[in-house]
Amino acid sequence: MRPGFAVDIDNVVAQAEQEVQRIFHELTGSPWPSETYASAGGLDTSNLDPDLIEQIFDYFHERSIPMLPLVPGARRVLQQLQEGYRIVLITARRPTARPQTLTWLEEHGIPFDELHHTKDKPDVAEGLVLAVDDHPEHVSDYLEQGVRVFLMDQPWNRTFSAPGATRVSGWDELWRKLGMN
Repeated sequence: MRPGFAVDIDNVVAQAEQEVQRIFHELTGSPWPSETYASAGGLDTSNLDPDLIEQIFDYFHERSIPMLPLVPGARRVLQQLQEGYRIVLITARRPTARPQTLTWLEEHGIPFDELHHTKDKPDVAEGLVLAVDDHPEHVSDYLEQGVRVFLMDQPWNRTFSAPGATRVSGWDELWRKLGMN
């Protein structure tokens, strides 16, 4: 069995941040509060009203996924990585979003060997040796399991650092840092 490469979807493969902010504006009539920790991955740790957070998650999972743009370089690098690794997509998206997620992945030509919907990311797949995620909590969890982690740089994770996590600004930089020129 090929070693596993765990890959988050939102804000790593799919550009979700602008959509989450748009939903917030649509539901509240107010601009996104810039002090809020993160996009969908960090709403649960924000000071936003829990009912509003639930509305944002509902809207995102039920309507937004099909419209999300692809992060530049993701498809190409994942295609190259799949030659040596099992691509294990592990997303905190709700399991009810699986059909929309599968359709989106297919429409964007994203190669993968497994797809898991869970917040307990390091625990769902065997043989993970690499991971890429944008959420500090997930990065820390992978590091605790001895997985080499790439932190996809985002505004909400810029104050986070952890020994063993390699910050990357995109897929091309991840490819270079893996030494896969």
